[in-house]
Amino acid sequence: MLSRPSSRGPRGVGLAVSILVSVLALAGCAVERDPVPAPTSDTPVDPIEQPRSTPGVVPEFVEGGTAAENLDYFVFRLEALLAQNGAPSSRELVDELVSSGFDKAAMEVTADTTPTGLQADSILVAVRWGEDCLLGQVADGAVVADDAAALSTGRCLVGRTLSIDW
Repeated sequence: MLSRPSSRGPRGVGLAVSILVSVLALAGCAVERDPVPAPTSDTPVDPIEQPRSTPGVVPEFVEGGTAAENLDYFVFRLEALLAQNGAPSSRELVDELVSSGFDKAAMEVTADTTPTGLQADSILVAVRWGEDCLLGQVADGAVVADDAAALSTGRCLVGRTLSIDW
């Protein structure tokens, strides 16, 4: 009769001991690592994570200003819309910016629905401002925005955008 080797025999015990020693050795290495330093006021912070404006201060539209000078106002207007409607449509985004002083003819916006009719995860909206663009993304009731140079095509967004002819 043939017998099967048992994992509980001397060979299996040796393997288990080897694994246990390896785990303990690795655990000892993990304890000896330096702790991750806590951020200090000197630690650089990603500007996207920084609040765009000072709480309690209402940014103003700077007629004839730069895109950078109007970025806080752009964000403020989009956040004001989101406070009323956490999932605005593309048209509502454009209408809010137009009513806030931005030029509708200089805007681009992506669709708020997918080709299959589902609600889009996010909507991009942009305003061409001279050689620059104000760029905003609305998703999950929040706004992420920045200013950047316009593309070489003269547009702000890459890909398909809606015709803003309403």
